[in-house]
Amino acid sequence: MDNNNDMNIYEQLKQEFKDKLEVSTAKYSSAKRLKYVLLSTDWWSDLTIGNIKDFLTYVDENSGTVSSYDFMYGQKFIKNEK
Repeated sequence: MDNNNDMNIYEQLKQEFKDKLEVSTAKYSSAKRLKYVLLSTDWWSDLTIGNIKDFLTYVDENSGTVSSYDFMYGQKFIKNEK
């Protein structure tokens, strides 16, 4: 669940989360920095806890409703393409 055909994490995101992140990047410079991190990282597991916390904030997800599996592997956020 970590990598989809050698795409970076941003490319692997489901469209709904890309859209929410784009709205945030228009408002916040820290969201832009996070987007660059996602564009330069291929593996969800390479993100820091801080990166994931920021991601949840900018895509309007409550960390209390995200499963540990989603937090660790990005399952809820990454497309399941094969």
